[in-house]
Amino acid sequence: MTINRELFFKEAQEKIKEELNTTDQKIILYSLISEKLPKNINELFEQIRIITDLKYPTLDQYLTIEEYCNFLLDNSLEKLNTDKKKEIEKIISGEISITFDQNEQKLVDNFSKNILDLIVLKNDLDQEISNLLKENYPNFYLIATPKIASKMLQISGSIKRLAKMPASTIQLLGSEKSFFKALKLSKNTPKYGVLYNHEILFDLNKKNKAKMARMIANKISIAVKSDLNKNNVSADLYEKIIRKKEELLNLQKK
Repeated sequence: MTINRELFFKEAQEKIKEELNTTDQKIILYSLISEKLPKNINELFEQIRIITDLKYPTLDQYLTIEEYCNFLLDNSLEKLNTDKKKEIEKIISGEISITFDQNEQKLVDNFSKNILDLIVLKNDLDQEISNLLKENYPNFYLIATPKIASKMLQISGSIKRLAKMPASTIQLLGSEKSFFKALKLSKNTPKYGVLYNHEILFDLNKKNKAKMARMIANKISIAVKSDLNKNNVSADLYEKIIRKKEELLNLQKK
């Protein structure tokens, strides 16, 4: 049998192209980029802070990165949403501050604009991730939350692979290194991975966090399968999670 290699590679390319153009792959790509942006933002901010510390020493202690850059661009406190304006005014009017020449100010402005552009880009990416999840995987979106859902897609590689995983595996996604280290050292294995950051778990004690994580993982498993089958059961799943959370909170109070 003769294989048409050209046709074979063309079909393979088309299949890969089709897979990479799916919604879950877009979410994975966008979330990978979004995760790297804070590092770039922080690195640039450290550089601009070294320069501007000469003029506004300790100002960064009172402002977010975004507020700091906006202030550097317009030198106005009016747009700042902070209760530390008196402290900031002292820094601005301090005798130890210096004046930038035209070239230095241009450099500071360009730095500030680049940082603000990266912040806007991250916000846009996060919003797009949220929109794609909500529109295409409404059950997964509500039960896991966008941040955790996108991270689980990253780890699993695709929505179909995630749908094939048992709830016990979903519960531990993101804890792979800790899990194998615990096995190697004969220590207790982790009870959850990225689910640790789920907002539902925040006010639960350690024991109940593990129970709630199991519950959420189970509902995520159902949610993902339901999304692939185009069945919206998010309200029912979420109601059961909230009911379980209330039950556990009541037990904690006793």
